Amino acid sequence: MIIGAMNNPHKEIIEQIHSFGEMNFDYLELTLEYPHASSWVVQKQKKRILDALSSYNLGLVAHFPWYFSISHPYEGIQKATNKEFEEVIKAAASLGAKKAVLHAEASLSPSLQSNVNMVANTIKNLKSLKKYAEAEGVNLLIENTSNRACTIKEFKKIFSEVDIKMALDIGHASLRGGAGFEEYVREFSKKVAHVHLHDNFGFNDDHLPLGAGKMDVEAVVAKLKAFYDSTITLEVHSPDPHYLKYSRDMLEILWYGKKKFEDNKDYLYPDGYKPAKY
Repeated sequence: MIIGAMNNPHKEIIEQIHSFGEMNFDYLELTLEYPHASSWVVQKQKKRILDALSSYNLGLVAHFPWYFSISHPYEGIQKATNKEFEEVIKAAASLGAKKAVLHAEASLSPSLQSNVNMVANTIKNLKSLKKYAEAEGVNLLIENTSNRACTIKEFKKIFSEVDIKMALDIGHASLRGGAGFEEYVREFSKKVAHVHLHDNFGFNDDHLPLGAGKMDVEAVVAKLKAFYDSTITLEVHSPDPHYLKYSRDMLEILWYGKKKFEDNKDYLYPDGYKPAKY
């Protein structure tokens, strides 16, 4: 298991890298969004970002702007958006990212186009962007968002026509009205190449710390551990870093057991570290 944290694009990047490094995360999931982490800002700060990552031996996963459409029915709009995707891909590649996450369509009204057209346009654009990303050395992953974006059946259609892996967002999968986390695992466990983990109460995409919502975190981690052992980003959206640290501690305890967790902390923090109680 490799644990990462995601930046807040409304805050300066370098400061957040230092914060995550001090908390001993394994990597940064850099969401390349306006204003402080847009592709052009990242390119200007490339050396500083790479130096900061290197100083903590942090890896990097890229995350594309969630509001970029992947299936817009207006060809001119999608063509312009794909150009922006390409700029983001180049920025991610320049920092050495090998994984990059983009969202399944979630921002368009169902009245704008049918789901059949949405899936067809998604497949068309994914094929084009995947080819561009591979030329830059980046592997694209598609993230589940809400059931309104793509259902299990529609993801099956996408995967049947595009050779692409999934970024499984467990918080999104756990929202009411969707298929549920267990169904995603049953259908796509072999497709999962990256994970987002955060809690909620089942109604909204709250991005809460682990244990703060209604998710059965212990059961989720046990099921995840049974088939997966790679990058997991704790996508906890809280201004207080203690909640992010608590979530990391909880995940490590559930994954490795309390003794190994405490032994690891003795190694990482020889002067003493008080883990969050769980």
